[in-house]
Amino acid sequence: MKTVSTPSIIEYTKIRWYADRCKRCHICVEACPKQALMLKNDIIIQNDNCDRIGVCQKMCPDLAIEVITPRSSEGAKP
Repeated sequence: MKTVSTPSIIEYTKIRWYADRCKRCHICVEACPKQALMLKNDIIIQNDNCDRIGVCQKMCPDLAIEVITPRSSEGAKP
């Protein structure tokens, strides 16, 4: 049987997920008020609903999720 290994870090557009730290406890998935995270095939997936409020990062007991800080151009007034 072939084993597929998960990369130790997956960087999405708004979060960084550390697979090697994650226990797949679902706390981040359940904590997200925007339902922006889901666990699929043993991997945390981020969808477009993420607004970077950081509840997932704050609730994760294993420091397995990091919210990527918005770029300085985002939200800046022209």
